[in-house]
Order: sequence, then C-alpha cells, then structure tokens
Amino acid sequence: MNLRDGAHADTCLVVTCHPSPTSFCARIASEIVREMEARGAPVLVDDLVGIGFNPAVTREEFATFYQDRIPDDLVRLVAHLRAARELVFVLPVWMYAMPAILKGYFDRVWRPHVAYRVKGEEIEALLGHITRMTVIVTHGRSMEETALVGDGSGSFFETSLPSLLPNLIDARRFDFYALDTPDSAEIERELQRVRDRFKGA
Repeated sequence: MNLRDGAHADTCLVVTCHPSPTSFCARIASEIVREMEARGAPVLVDDLVGIGFNPAVTREEFATFYQDRIPDDLVRLVAHLRAARELVFVLPVWMYAMPAILKGYFDRVWRPHVAYRVKGEEIEALLGHITRMTVIVTHGRSMEETALVGDGSGSFFETSLPSLLPNLIDARRFDFYALDTPDSAEIERELQRVRDRFKGA
C-alpha cells in the first residue's frame, strides 16, 4: 500500500475535545504523546477546543460542501488527517454520546474529497493510508450504568467510522468508567494498558 502524499509511515494524529486542560482526557492525551515521542514517532495534536474549532456547518459552507474545496479554517486539520498513519481519539461521553465539538469535527473535516468521494450510489473511502486507530473514552458512570443508558460513541467508532478506513488493520478501544467515584488503582491499571499500547506501536 502506498501512503498518501504527505503521510509518514509512523505519524500519529491525536484528537482531543475536552474543554479543560487539566481534565483526565488531557492527561491521557499527554501520556500518549510522551510515549510516542519517546520512541521518535512524529505526533500531531488537534485540541479542538484549544484551537477554537467551530463544529457547525454554515449555510455558506454547505452550498459548496460536495465540491473539492476546503474552508480556510479546516486546512490545517485536513492536512493533519492526510498526514497520519495512526489515529487516536480521546473523549468523554456526555449525554450518552461524543461531545458536539467532536461530532462537528467528523462532519466538517471528514468531508467529501477528504474522507470519501460520492460516486453515484457508491461511497469511495479515501483514507487508505490510515492503518491503526485507538479510541479512549471516559465515563462518569460505571460500566453497568453505562450499559443500561447507552453510549452512542460505541457503534460510531466500532462500525461507522471504520467504513471510511479501508486499510484499518489495528483498532482498539479503552474505556475509563466510574470517574465520578474513581478507583485510583483501577484507573492506573487501565492507564498502564494505554501506555503499553503506544510503547510498542
């Protein structure tokens, strides 16, 4: 498989969306970046809140949405997506799903002519250079409570998104549960599993 122009065989893109720079999500992202940099792998970080990302598709943007045009505020984000071989998403679950700003990232950045091309009734996936994906999700509730009320991020990252990644061969998800009443020992065990994932990537 040939990498897309600009993609590096080891480049990792970390996308975060928690508004607090002192959140547990921020800590997880920092640990991943540290592990990747320790082994010399190029790392790109898109902190969506930090860069002031606008998740809304405006009427003006939608008028040319299916044309091969990238709005100015998306150029850097699209370049990062096209450069990455590996994707990492770090997110909380709010209101039973991913935060709106992250959903808007997929709506706007993973757009036609970037993530896919519509050909009649067919959709052609364009992100063939991405082979590895890690999703890390934090929950206030326990695993049992989450199972009862639902978590919309599950099917999105397990089924929907991989449909646009035709060469994805390594996908992994980590869930940190019950953070409203945290168990420090369990959190550290799961965090070590995350670290291990990136030590030998």
